[in-house]
Amino acid sequence: ADSWRQSWAAFKNKHIDSKSQYPPHNMNLYCENQMRNRRMTRPLCKPHNTFIYAPESIVQQICQNIRGPAAITSRVSFNLVDCRYTGGSPPNSCNYQGSMWTKYIAVTCVNYVPVHFIRFV
Repeated sequence: ADSWRQSWAAFKNKHIDSKSQYPPHNMNLYCENQMRNRRMTRPLCKPHNTFIYAPESIVQQICQNIRGPAAITSRVSFNLVDCRYTGGSPPNSCNYQGSMWTKYIAVTCVNYVPVHFIRFV
């Protein structure tokens, strides 16, 4: 059963940004572009999503000792951009308001990788 691998891939697509500049020049535009490019605006605009600014390996370390499934809070804080839907229509006109945070993150770990983003704390 390797469904957890797909879940790690999905987690990376939904939540990890190791390439963009932090902080983004325009947070709302950043959210709109990222949500669209990562296919979270079809069939509907996803109402809420958080992006973690960090290399995949650093995010994965949160779960390094946890076979799980278990909810765990990171021991280090992360730079985050939190995106909330404010209106507009899918797939190409979903509007988002972005806000920046530096917070610990709570995730669900399965087989030593994060598979679900719970919240930031």
